[in-house]
Amino acid sequence: MAPTPAHPPTRGFQTLLTPAQWQDLIGSGRPDEFRGRTPLLHQGDSRPVVYVVKRGRVRVTHSEPDGNQALIAIRGPGDLLGEYAHHDQGAHMASVWTLEDCDVSIIGSDAFGALIRRHRLDSALQRYLLGKIRQGGQRIWRASNLQAEQRMALLFLEVVGAAPADAEPTVPMTQAEIATSLGVALSSVTSVLALWKARGTVRTVPAPLRVLDLATLARHANTR
Repeated sequence: MAPTPAHPPTRGFQTLLTPAQWQDLIGSGRPDEFRGRTPLLHQGDSRPVVYVVKRGRVRVTHSEPDGNQALIAIRGPGDLLGEYAHHDQGAHMASVWTLEDCDVSIIGSDAFGALIRRHRLDSALQRYLLGKIRQGGQRIWRASNLQAEQRMALLFLEVVGAAPADAEPTVPMTQAEIATSLGVALSSVTSVLALWKARGTVRTVPAPLRVLDLATLARHANTR
């Protein structure tokens, strides 16, 4: 029976499965590799597929008709992409772009549904979906109540946290992508990064941006 922690990480559907269930999930799909900054899913696309992320991080964005974008989430190994469209049989609600090289398993919606039923994972999938909804509410609150520096720190921690624990703490995003993700001016991002570089919190060259002091970054992110 799959473990059911009270508040599983939203990116980690894998944490709700046994190792055997996870391997069956991966094996049910077609393996594929994508380079960084490659589109995986397009908002409005009706392809009945679910992506299982095995390696690498992605950003999930929602676009408005006027071209403005909003970051929905950062996802990483252990996460699912496209499961909302599977759940309601609708179009994909967001676009997904790789932040770095990624390995995924692509599963047709019918095969994904069959696996969920076979392993009796309906409850686990529901918990995972609800966890993502909670995260979306937190992001809305941050955008309305926090200053740019605090929101940048939280974003960087989210990106770093989506990677395996033993990976280098990197943020593979351009300054323009950071600004767009937060809905702030590029000048605000440049200013905060200059301050953090001077304090030895981050290093921007060579790319990707690397966090040198996670403890200080966490203090900047403290919302209490």
